[in-house]
Amino acid sequence: MSADVPPVFANLERTGRFHRDSALGRIFHPGTRSFREIAATDSLHIAVTDDNRVSVHIDRVSPLVIRTGRPCRYSILRAVAHNIAVGAEAAVRLVRRQRGVQACHLDCSVVWVPDDELDDEPDSAA
Repeated sequence: MSADVPPVFANLERTGRFHRDSALGRIFHPGTRSFREIAATDSLHIAVTDDNRVSVHIDRVSPLVIRTGRPCRYSILRAVAHNIAVGAEAAVRLVRRQRGVQACHLDCSVVWVPDDELDDEPDSAA
């Protein structure tokens, strides 16, 4: 991962539970850093812009194919299914006149707490 990637994103990728989107994978989230939870259904999708605007949602169908013992990758069939699911959900929201996009601006900073400092906290069970 390149040096310009904030630690929180590097840590997401390092867990092995998230996939960093390629330019094609974040085609509907231009200008963002985007990560998808590696899960076939109900997967978390996080996209953050350089000016700290965040989009987080759950994808009912992930465009990723999960391969045991190998890195995940995009699947054309799963991407089509993903886009159909997103389109159908948007159509339902439109018919119901529901607003589907929620947005916020993060005005915060990431604070790194080394693991050994977490061990110094009092034990709540004592």
